[in-house]
Amino acid sequence: MPERTFWKAPGADTVETRWKAGGEAAPGEPAASEGVETAVAWDRAAWIDAVRRTLERIREGAVSKAVLARSFTLGLDTTADSISILGSLREAYPTCYRFLIADGRGNAFVGASPERLVRLAEGEVSTEAVAGTQRCEPGEDVAALSRALLGRAKDRSEHEVVLRHLLETLSPLCETVEAPEIPDVMRLPHLLHLRTAVRGRARPGAHVMDLVARLHPTPAVAGWPRAGALEWIGRVESGGRGWYAGPVGWVNAAGEGDFAVGIRSVAIRGRSAQLFAGAGIVEGSDPEMEWNETELKMKGILGAIARD
Repeated sequence: MPERTFWKAPGADTVETRWKAGGEAAPGEPAASEGVETAVAWDRAAWIDAVRRTLERIREGAVSKAVLARSFTLGLDTTADSISILGSLREAYPTCYRFLIADGRGNAFVGASPERLVRLAEGEVSTEAVAGTQRCEPGEDVAALSRALLGRAKDRSEHEVVLRHLLETLSPLCETVEAPEIPDVMRLPHLLHLRTAVRGRARPGAHVMDLVARLHPTPAVAGWPRAGALEWIGRVESGGRGWYAGPVGWVNAAGEGDFAVGIRSVAIRGRSAQLFAGAGIVEGSDPEMEWNETELKMKGILGAIARD
């Protein structure tokens, strides 16, 4: 059980929940934690090879999309800790879902996710498809880049896979479920994403954990078809993802709750930080461009660590 958790939804205050920590690690030696096990750490050449193999798998018809994830590990400055990193993320990503899970023994998982997995409140279900990415640095023409992103077939196809999964998965659990036909564009530091909001009315007796169990992992972090994508990820990625891309959120006694997807995140173990990023591979993906996309996704988290 984490000692402290912090959760934040757009438009709300950050809430801290505390539990009594159980067990102590030896001084200077953080206890092992399942959530921060070492994940795959490809170099550029290995990543490009994995993407090419995935594209071959797609052309064979085994999957239409597979999301590959990679990590990067660095040492933390003596002044950096999970609380200060969370504070930096709050400033850099004010519209994202910021979270911190710590076990009180030197292990923590902290991030600023742009993607809600699902929310259930007073019978209303909310989720969103977030897929399709465009680089956007300060000073660039956001409107022009947004139009380019909306018009690019590869990104629209990747986005449609995620949206279709959400609609089809929620339909049996909802009396109504709907989404606009055209996605909007989400702006983050260094990146633009396609996003489509999905809304529904839950059937009586719905519990947010049932929704989480059905939706996770979405095609945005796994691929499609899900079983085939997960099987391929297990073969290609040489290590586990830990908490990366898992559901992060809260649930109350009434079965309501709010969960985000644990991306744009870093796992901390003592003075070591492991950053994560993934990219959805579909027909038309370019291995070099997908590498650059993961670099950009890590860039904001690196900036938060560097400010501490």
